Amino acid sequence: MQSSNNTMSRRMFLKAASLPLAATAGVGLLASSGTFASQAIEGARGQAKIAKVEAFAVPRAIYAKITDDAGNVGWGECGHDGSKLVVGVVQEYLAKLLIGEDVFNTEPLWANQFHEVDEIGRGGAATQAMAGIDCALWDLRGKLLGLPVYKLIGGKFREKFPLYGSFSRSKGRGEYRSPKECAEKAEELMSEGFKAIKLRLGIREENQDPFDDPARACTKAVRDVIGDKVPLYIDANNGYSPARAIQIGKMLIEEFNVEVFEEPVAQYHYQSLAKVSEALPMFIACGEHEYTKWQFRDLILKGKANLLNPDVSKMAGITEGKKVAALAEAFDVPISVHNARPTLLTAAHFHFIVSCQGAHRTQEHPGNRRLSELWKYFENKIEVKDGWGQVTEEPGLGLIVNEKAVRRDAM
Repeated sequence: MQSSNNTMSRRMFLKAASLPLAATAGVGLLASSGTFASQAIEGARGQAKIAKVEAFAVPRAIYAKITDDAGNVGWGECGHDGSKLVVGVVQEYLAKLLIGEDVFNTEPLWANQFHEVDEIGRGGAATQAMAGIDCALWDLRGKLLGLPVYKLIGGKFREKFPLYGSFSRSKGRGEYRSPKECAEKAEELMSEGFKAIKLRLGIREENQDPFDDPARACTKAVRDVIGDKVPLYIDANNGYSPARAIQIGKMLIEEFNVEVFEEPVAQYHYQSLAKVSEALPMFIACGEHEYTKWQFRDLILKGKANLLNPDVSKMAGITEGKKVAALAEAFDVPISVHNARPTLLTAAHFHFIVSCQGAHRTQEHPGNRRLSELWKYFENKIEVKDGWGQVTEEPGLGLIVNEKAVRRDAM
């Protein structure tokens, strides 16, 4: 823990730094005042130390909190599967690596965590836990410097971006929506103003190539209600063999003008995915089940995916996400994020999207109604209007957490 004199010195520095930073906000600070921004980060480096690392599993979400030695806090969202398991990874493996470390030591902090959890799995719970910490650290850095995260990770390629509304045929517990119910969900999302619709078929690997295939009936019902001009995407949720995926893909193109076919085969069968991608004149999207830059490398080179769906809550945060974005740019593959949660994950994705040149396509959003109960954990809200997303100019990720509510509901 630093002395009170050092803490006061840092606070005075940040206060002084915020004046010229605020004066340049809105005019591309990193482009026009990049030298000053760099000096500001260097001035804070070695001053802000991580004092506390926490994680909270609430119903339908997992949040991470980082506190520095002056009491400043940052929040991030972990991947939503695993609840107490993900919290356990944070508490038992990662927290001990972070206490006392420099908040701005971005790459070493990420690498030290990644190599610590390699024997419990470089994916799934491990990277979901890292994701919350990484995003919380970016939130904290932005707050310390008085800057939105996108200005720290590359700047802004676009002021706003179109969103597609996404829903699943699956209701959970083996129950599924009828074609009529799928049409009703699509109509609901259209009423919220989304610019495209994605239907997730919910077939899954364990029910590969189902005899009573829902693809045609459900796709037709959705297309009938949204009209011919609205882009329609279909997510098979890993449910087909390559031969069947090619048959279904051709049907989706010819009969319903489907533009994107997501995860048509099991995510671990890159050779099968390549067969589908090479056979179909449409976007073949994958990436929500890839957790590292190395897996995305193989997804591009071996799986031949031509649209990437990274999810920063699964793939260890924004730090790794930016490396995947560079990889995508090098191979000329566009990005459309996988975004299944409306609060801190959406906030992180919005900063990521505007900072990535290749994220120029329609991006995923779960809709304003789905999981709206999670907003009770926040003092402010991300407003999605008329199907467009826009990043906040507030410091950090831009959301204010109702910590009392989070602690109350933490499991």
